[in-house]
Parts: sequence; structure tokens; C-alpha cells
Amino acid sequence: MMSDGLARAVLDALPDATAVLDPAGTITAVNQAWLMFALDNGGQPERTGVGVNYFDLCERSIAAGSQDAQRAADALQEVLAGDTVHGELEYPCPSPAVNRWFLLRITPLGGDVQGAVTSHVNITRRKMAEQTLAHEAAHDPLTGLANPSLFADRLNAALTGRRSQAASAQVGLMYLDADGFKQVNDTYGHDAGDEALLTIGHRLRSQRPAAGHGRPAGRRPVRRERSPDQRGRAGRPERPGQRRAQPAASHPRGYLVPVPVSIGIHLAELGESADTALREADRAMYAAKRRTR
Repeated sequence: MMSDGLARAVLDALPDATAVLDPAGTITAVNQAWLMFALDNGGQPERTGVGVNYFDLCERSIAAGSQDAQRAADALQEVLAGDTVHGELEYPCPSPAVNRWFLLRITPLGGDVQGAVTSHVNITRRKMAEQTLAHEAAHDPLTGLANPSLFADRLNAALTGRRSQAASAQVGLMYLDADGFKQVNDTYGHDAGDEALLTIGHRLRSQRPAAGHGRPAGRRPVRRERSPDQRGRAGRPERPGQRRAQPAASHPRGYLVPVPVSIGIHLAELGESADTALREADRAMYAAKRRTR
């Protein structure tokens, strides 16, 4: 039989914020990590410690707008009712100082003792690594623009998620192609070509931060406007003129290399597929390129 002192020492030795609950969900014991967890997140021990019902904690979080708290309450109820022998939930838990992620683990007490143990495991490092990998997998490694898969997903969402708006609502798509780009690489080297693409990507994001940008294929960036200017016309390149000659690559030797850009515009109707919208914008871009030659 474990003494109370030894049980307390074991509980405090656990690195994760841990609480012991009775069959009704009332907290009967917590460890030091639990107390520090509450303080780090602006909580008060008397409102989160021994004697407080865990379901009440969840209700307060639900009232504050946390959907994860409802999932935690449901998982705890299932464990206490004996419907499952284990419950897990990953959730974000930002503190005033840092954004963090935790894994809530709920397990029933063993033997004849009824109740459960809840542990909150800090998984911030793993989540940050996962988010970094996910970002790298979904973005162009050079420009940081969305890659083909991510841009298509965002475009599909824009084309299908706004059906409650007026029937005349449209999604504007601007397809850009860097003219004479091969000559830049051949004459000044690929470093100059990369710098030109970086410049174009930066200017796209800085001019319209709210728009969705992507690099679907090769050297062609695309911009998706949530609220296109209805005065624009599909298939017409952006003013002034028929090319944007602003982007320029700064060659390592100090030369400024102009990189004109042909632009095709397509105003897609709601319900139109992303593939169709991209194909029409691409066609408009080539039409603009032919007019400038």
C-alpha cells in the first residue's frame, strides 16, 4: 500500500500537468505541474484545483468560445461512464507569453477505485515541427507563394463558399507570366532569375495582402482576388498598357534587369471549377502576350 507521502511525491514527479478525478469529475488531487499550468495561463488555483469539478472547468471554457473544451468534456464523460478505456485530445493553449499545444490524456483509475486521471502533455515542439513541414509542403520553396495544390484548394473554396452572396458575385483571377525569363537566366545566371521571381512574389503580396497568391506551375504566379473590380474585363491585361514592366532583378554585378510581365484576367462565376478558371486565365494571358509582340 502506497503511503500518502509517497503518492504525493510520485504525483509531483510527473512532468505533465496531472489531476485525479472522482467518479463525478471532481478534482481530488493535482500535482505541482498542474498548479504551474494554471498560473501560466492566467488561472487561479482555487478555481482550477482540488474540489473544483472538471466539467465546470470545461463549461467555463465553452462559454468563452472553446470548442475543444466540449470535446474534452465528452471524452471525460465516456471514460467515467466506462464506455472507453482511454481518451485523447490535442488542443491549442496560447498563454500570455507564448503559443502552445497540449495533448489531453484521460485514463480510468485502476482496481476498485473509481474515477480518472487527466494529464496535459506539452506537445508544442512536435506541433511546430508539423506546421513547418506542412507549410513547406504547401508553398513554393523559392517565393513562398502557395504551390499548385494549396492554391487550387483556396481557389475552389472561393468559388464554392460564397453562394450566399449575390448571383453576380465573381472571383477574379490574374495569371502572370514573366516574359523573356529564359534570357535573364541565360544572360545573367539563375541567381538573377531567382531574384526576379522573389521580387515579383514580394510585390504581389505587398500590393494586395488580402488576395490569395500562388505559383501553380513553372515561373507563373497567380493572384486570386476576393472582391475583383467589376470594372475590369475578363481577358484584358492589367493597366497601364498591356504589360507590367516594374519588376526588375538586381544582378550581382549591380545591373538592373527589367522583367516585363504579361497578365491575363478571368472573372470566374461562382460554381466554376478551379481548373476551368485557371485555364481561362492562362488563355487570357497568352492572348495578352500575343497582342504585345
